[in-house]
Amino acid sequence: MAASPDDRRLALGATLGEAARRMPDMARGAGGVLALTAGLAMLLLARPAGWFAPLGGLAFGLSALSALGAVTRIGVAQDLDGARRRGLGPLGFQMTWVEARLAGATLLCALFLTIILSLLALVALALFGGAGLDAGAIRARDWAAAGAAWKLILLAGVGVVVLGTPVLLAVRLSLFAQATVGRGQMISLTATSLTNDAILPILGGLIVCGAPLLLWLALVIAGMLAGKAALVVATIILFAVHAPFTAAFLGAAYRQLETSEDGDVV
Repeated sequence: MAASPDDRRLALGATLGEAARRMPDMARGAGGVLALTAGLAMLLLARPAGWFAPLGGLAFGLSALSALGAVTRIGVAQDLDGARRRGLGPLGFQMTWVEARLAGATLLCALFLTIILSLLALVALALFGGAGLDAGAIRARDWAAAGAAWKLILLAGVGVVVLGTPVLLAVRLSLFAQATVGRGQMISLTATSLTNDAILPILGGLIVCGAPLLLWLALVIAGMLAGKAALVVATIILFAVHAPFTAAFLGAAYRQLETSEDGDVV
């Protein structure tokens, strides 16, 4: 049973601290599958020709799905023994009905977000197209000559909504994998009920989890990383740091936000 609204408050600092402490468990329990997934990603980034490209893509997809199942189990469970009781395999390799449910939930959430993005894009295009702004002035960044001030303000608001809505929805859905593993059934859009009172803490935590990738992006923009080296570094950061740390954070958040009557995770 879900915790009462008064109890469902996410302590961001404590949750991030617990996620950091779970990183050794992630390495021991899922290090093998994460390393394989990273290796396959690097091979695909090398743009192989012939038969390896489709087979490599299939292998990467299956390995990534197994990795998702592994890190999610470890994040949801209190320890590695608990993760193994939930089906965690040696080095994180397993392919069970849990992975099938995770794949289905991921596809449903992705489809939902794609539909919302498409609708928002259509609305934005209609409004921008009918606003009658001066395209030349916009390209020249001469905003005074681009159009009436109220139109610019309105379109700026539309832009904020178009950009902010998908982010908000992604945060609302961010615990779908944890709920799927924790409840033992496929959870997709109904995962939003878990995050009703924790949107800002989860968003803040996800930003912290993404800090290594943001640092990588800054180095790329600054010209300190480029080409294949940048892709290799991004792959290492993604699978060695970002994925396990994010899963540990979301797993800790899930255990705080959903507990049974006796205090154990469902």
